[in-house]
Amino acid sequence: MGQARVTAVVLAAGDGKRMKSSVPKVLQMAAGRPLLAHVLSALDPLALDDRIVVCSRRIEEIKAAIAPEDLIGDVSYVVQETPRGTADAVRVALEAASPHSAVLLVVQGATPLLSTQTLAALLEAHAERSAGVTVLTALMQDPTGYGRVIRAGEYPTRIVEERDASPEEREVREVNAGVYAFDAAALGSVLSQVDRENSQGEYYLPDVVELLRSQGHSVHAERTDPGEIVGVKTRAHLALVSKVVRRRACEHWMLEGVTVVDPDVTYIDSTVTIGRDTIVHPFTFLEGATHIDEHAEIGPHTRIVDSSVGAGATICYSVVLSSNVGSETSVGPFTSLRPGTRLEQGAKAGSFVELKNSVLGPGSKVNHLSYVGDARLGAGVNVGAGTVTCNWDGHTKQETVIGDDAYIGSDTMLVAPVTLGDRAATGAGAVVTKDVPEDALAVGAPARLLLGRGDRMGRKARTEEPEEPRQ
Repeated sequence: MGQARVTAVVLAAGDGKRMKSSVPKVLQMAAGRPLLAHVLSALDPLALDDRIVVCSRRIEEIKAAIAPEDLIGDVSYVVQETPRGTADAVRVALEAASPHSAVLLVVQGATPLLSTQTLAALLEAHAERSAGVTVLTALMQDPTGYGRVIRAGEYPTRIVEERDASPEEREVREVNAGVYAFDAAALGSVLSQVDRENSQGEYYLPDVVELLRSQGHSVHAERTDPGEIVGVKTRAHLALVSKVVRRRACEHWMLEGVTVVDPDVTYIDSTVTIGRDTIVHPFTFLEGATHIDEHAEIGPHTRIVDSSVGAGATICYSVVLSSNVGSETSVGPFTSLRPGTRLEQGAKAGSFVELKNSVLGPGSKVNHLSYVGDARLGAGVNVGAGTVTCNWDGHTKQETVIGDDAYIGSDTMLVAPVTLGDRAATGAGAVVTKDVPEDALAVGAPARLLLGRGDRMGRKARTEEPEEPRQ
């Protein structure tokens, strides 16, 4: 006999009024990912035949937000046209599910702390008992806001929402996690019997528990860690679950060989990857699709978003956005790397430097107090303090190109579009409005050219030195 077909149903149609946001609740971000993506990721490793997400009419917005997650397995989306409660949402999903589905695993789309292990244990317990429904529950010190699980001896008899509970029922500490494993056929037989006789006038899915029991189906509960079942209803909940996810990320990377100096004040998104022997100092924020290679040193007081950092790089007191920081590079302190920036091996962007959509070639240095935008610097370039690439002509951004081993004097203004050849140089305070040939020196405002007076670092002379005669 083959394994029973399991369909996962994710309830994601709630509008999240208490969030007071124009963004659907399941798309609120927690540690770099939408809440719904966390839930779908927890489902990914399970042996599921189908995954159905029940959405509001904002289905296209939800699908677009989840698409970049590249989750394993197909996910289908259905619309609950009118928000009439969780039982109605499950009805919509059941109509879309395969008629061969034997088990329906129902989870909430805004419970990002649920683990794959807990969901697997729920399904296993459900299969072993051949239950009509197995409910995930937890014992809470403060059960405020949760539905209470009412038992008769060992077995649950019903679930009552807090606002509909009596004072005695509100004293119960066992709460409903909103996660269920249903026998699909049994569920289908009672779902139409759920009524709206409650304080919200909605079709409550928890009411199915009592209906199944009344028809002779077995009802069981599987307890889990209360920390896993926290759902997001307010911004305060969102901050709480984000903190937990980031703490989990710190603990994970420490087990993988990363030194996190103080996890309590280090913020690592669940989407970030870090190589071993990297050191992450306090008040560092690693966000989005960021990858840090081995032996890097990051922070303190650094934010890196959607960027890659090479092996052995150091970044401190800086902001790095959508950039590529190569191996053995140095960034900071007080440096801003804006989108499109690339530092190649051994390059340096020093104190109070801003780079935007620019390339620093191998070994090139912009040491301090400079702005380099829309520029391409070759290898071994030295940029003096106060240099600015004047890239905006009033209509479009223009590019500056600087050849290998060029020397840019302090307070140079490079008025783009402009090209400086290999080993070209500028004097302090030069305003360069025309191309500078290789080995030439540009001085003055506007700059005049002195041919053959560049190569301030003596690079050409060293490359042309005769070889020592062989003995």
